[in-house]
Amino acid sequence: MITKTILNFTGLYAALQLCIISIGEVFNIEMNSGAQIGVMIGAAYGAMVASVSAFGRAPTFRENWIMSVSVNISALVVSFIFLIVMLFVSADAPAMDDVMLVISELPLGILMIGFAVSVLVQTLVCLLIFGKVARRYLTKLNPA
Repeated sequence: MITKTILNFTGLYAALQLCIISIGEVFNIEMNSGAQIGVMIGAAYGAMVASVSAFGRAPTFRENWIMSVSVNISALVVSFIFLIVMLFVSADAPAMDDVMLVISELPLGILMIGFAVSVLVQTLVCLLIFGKVARRYLTKLNPA
């Protein structure tokens, strides 16, 4: 169950990320970080639905934690890959130099705290989706 859910999440996250980036590039729309959490929630929900439907059960507490941490790692890897690709493909790539300059001027402690808070919030959202939301979906799937 864990491997299938992580693979489903990775595929959904990459597809949604590609759609968001493509829309932003084609229509020259600036996307904020709120779009990324929406992509993560959508991919996590889609992976949860596919897994609960396929296995007929909600994840256990241990599976929930493993999946939540794993999908966060997967999201970071996919996002990093898309960032690298965007640096080579985007016409706005010189603007990335300005972003990197601003980030490099921030104290390392503030960057680490921001990163830790972001990962914590994402993990809590995934725990909620793979836990409570999965059990609720299972009861709707199999009314007793």
